[in-house]
Amino acid sequence: MSTKEKRCYDGYLVQKLDPVVFMMPYIMPRRTDSEVMIDLKLDLTKVEAFIREHKEDMPDLTLYHFVFASLVRAAAVTPQINRFITGNRIYQRRTVRISMMVKKRLEVEGKESTIYPTFEKTDTLAEIVAKTKAVTEEAFAKLDDVSNGFDRLVGILYAVPPFILRGFVKFLMFLDRYGKLPEVLVNLQPFHSAFFVTNVGSIGLPVIYHHLYEFGTTSGFASIGKKETVTSISPKGVIKTTRVLPMKLVLDGRICDGYTYSCAFRTIRKCFEHPEWLMESYQPQQM
Repeated sequence: MSTKEKRCYDGYLVQKLDPVVFMMPYIMPRRTDSEVMIDLKLDLTKVEAFIREHKEDMPDLTLYHFVFASLVRAAAVTPQINRFITGNRIYQRRTVRISMMVKKRLEVEGKESTIYPTFEKTDTLAEIVAKTKAVTEEAFAKLDDVSNGFDRLVGILYAVPPFILRGFVKFLMFLDRYGKLPEVLVNLQPFHSAFFVTNVGSIGLPVIYHHLYEFGTTSGFASIGKKETVTSISPKGVIKTTRVLPMKLVLDGRICDGYTYSCAFRTIRKCFEHPEWLMESYQPQQM
């Protein structure tokens, strides 16, 4: 690693960008003005069979682990989608951090927390399941602990007058814009992740497009909805019904070009069509 390498949070400054890509953060400085959206239908035929086959060796395996794993694998195959913009500069992440809101009980008053496990690009599906389980159990254990760090911070902020709180938040956003937010604050919240995932299907809602956030570095928001059955007709007139997982992605269009995103979407589809691929650690020669 070069001693002159400019670092920011968990990433490093990308050098020798295409001129158009280099200029985009200056032409379009806001993340919410740069959102691009896509709607995917992911075939569940092999994934659901795979989950049934691995009940013994991976009893905690669920559908959203495949969502995590497909995003991690896409970031390994096309690392350009694992970038973020801070201070009008484009940085490359070293790891893949994914945030997701979880509820301990599906009730209106049920307590909720946000998990943000960090994955290596070479992680297998089994490793992703284990890491996700560990951070989820830790988050649930802290739900009833009023002494945890985030709750203490929120408790302090509740007592701050609104005009002071507005100034404090603006100061934090100023620090964040230039990658100077203290590490302790970065680790206390979910907005410095490669992807934010919401599973609205688990609460009975149809899939949605979810906006990105100006605060933090999250460049992609993935929403998954209720499973659907779709009917298609082949060129030979054969009618086929398939169970699919609807996924809608909202992405920062400035971090890479459309072709790169297209390659990432193909990787996500491959993960669902060939789930056994995720059991092996990713090696570049696989593609």
